[in-house]
Amino acid sequence: MKYLVIALSFTLLCSCQTQTKEYQPITEQEIQIAKDLIQGSFDDLWAGLDSTKISKYHTDDFIILEQGEIWDNDRIKEYIRKKLARANRPKRTNRMEYIAIDKYGESIQIAYYNFAEFTQADTLVSEAKWLESALAVSTKDGWKLKMMHSTWAGD
Repeated sequence: MKYLVIALSFTLLCSCQTQTKEYQPITEQEIQIAKDLIQGSFDDLWAGLDSTKISKYHTDDFIILEQGEIWDNDRIKEYIRKKLARANRPKRTNRMEYIAIDKYGESIQIAYYNFAEFTQADTLVSEAKWLESALAVSTKDGWKLKMMHSTWAGD
């Protein structure tokens, strides 16, 4: 009888424990969402200089660690305003080479190289390369960037 009570108690205890969510690898759809977030944010914000699209790509508390400085959405708006005030500014085109895209719970970590070409009148005037990382989080409005880090990677 004693062993029956112990066995029943053990069975009851095990059945009451919450099940842990199994690891689920990132899906191809989530990889594409992450790539679209990165490419779209650079095309619309940094190349297109459209500050009205910040909330499409960034959380309200977004920050980017940019060459030793901390930029938030307001600082990005200020940067865009200054760029728009410059006459005859070069056109920026961005291309990404992804190093890794991994999912951790409700967040996606993205590591990539960002290559930018700057042209004027169809002439290449400069190029730039950065090593960057980003953290995207799932929000009620879909996936958005919460944090980025950018390091100049030379020519």
